[in-house]
Amino acid sequence: MNFAKIKIALLIYLKRVRKEEKFEIIASKLASFLMKFSFCTTRWTIIGEDIPDSYHKNGAPFVVCLWHDRLMMAPCAWKWKKRLHVLASNHTDGRLIARVVENFSMPAVFGSTGKNGMAAAKKLIKLVKSGEYVAIIPDGPKGPRHKLSPGVVAVSRLTKADILPFSFCVKRFYRFNSWDKFILVWPFNRGVMVWGKPIPAAELAEMSEEESVNYVESKINEASKKAMEILTNA
Repeated sequence: MNFAKIKIALLIYLKRVRKEEKFEIIASKLASFLMKFSFCTTRWTIIGEDIPDSYHKNGAPFVVCLWHDRLMMAPCAWKWKKRLHVLASNHTDGRLIARVVENFSMPAVFGSTGKNGMAAAKKLIKLVKSGEYVAIIPDGPKGPRHKLSPGVVAVSRLTKADILPFSFCVKRFYRFNSWDKFILVWPFNRGVMVWGKPIPAAELAEMSEEESVNYVESKINEASKKAMEILTNA
């Protein structure tokens, strides 16, 4: 039996069927179940949850930002009744992400905040100005990894909405050999979630585009670093 040929055939088959709607529906249901199961069986320390809480109490909109590799647990961290709108790309992976977050009652907004993402940016701006909350994965859909799309800063500036960095770390995980090094969280785990200090839109307005992009990048990375430090010392 030629296992190499079987593997190639399976990869070709998966590449074809993953674009079909039935596959997306089944895969999204399985992914959602694993996410909820891993979340519920993990002992979490949550840092900074009072930050989004205060925005909710004051009725102030904000933009959540996290890296693509930290997507798995992010929908589980949303505990508020008000919906979070999630930006998803029109790529195959983006459509799957959209179906997954919709299983968490989070509407998907299709597009990107890159150079060719004006339509999506307009939708996000309209949502934020109407008082809604949005989440952006600023290094998606294909990277570069942990590099911020400038559209995120533009949305914040135009809506005067602060950016809230989010990240998490866990003891036990599998890291995929993909462009984003996606983290798959195992069940029965120990983890730390961090809501970073808000990035005021007023501060970003005073910076150049390059300065503001670097600043937001550093704050998302800071949330990841803080989560890892707390987890390591626990």
